[in-house]
Amino acid sequence: MRNQKGFTLIELIIVIVVLGILAVTAAPQFFNFSGDARESAVKGLKGNIQGAYQTVYAKAAIEGKLGDSDTLNEDTTSTDDDIALVYGYPAATDDGIGKASNLDSQDWDILAVSGTSGAANKYYVSPEGYTQPATSGDPLAESDYTSGNCYAVYSETSSADAAPVVTAETSGCGN
Repeated sequence: MRNQKGFTLIELIIVIVVLGILAVTAAPQFFNFSGDARESAVKGLKGNIQGAYQTVYAKAAIEGKLGDSDTLNEDTTSTDDDIALVYGYPAATDDGIGKASNLDSQDWDILAVSGTSGAANKYYVSPEGYTQPATSGDPLAESDYTSGNCYAVYSETSSADAAPVVTAETSGCGN
């Protein structure tokens, strides 16, 4: 008998099957595509909101609507497209920055928060279905957004000398 070296066909198949199982279970840990997509969406949303408020401010300045409360009429035949303004910038509401940046509530979870004791009004936006209420059936609250760490927030200006602030929190988008 000859002395044979190497592996049998069955041994090779077993090794390939074991490596396949390891690859299927380990690969999702290395490739977090959904988290990257959420993070990119929130960063893109921040840019969209910044561009929208700058465009609205430019148009409001041309039309002389820089008072503490006004509306910018996009369509003279209808008031459906009116954008609510605060010092020429969109208000932190659906009728303000929501209309200015064309946010569709089917794509985003949206919450407008009225500021208390001198704090600015805020408009939170997160990827749809990612921010969930703490209790089933409850409306979204500010803590639902801040605890998820995956949102953009538009903070309305409180004076004619300051611009709104837009920030994006993406540290929790990869979950």
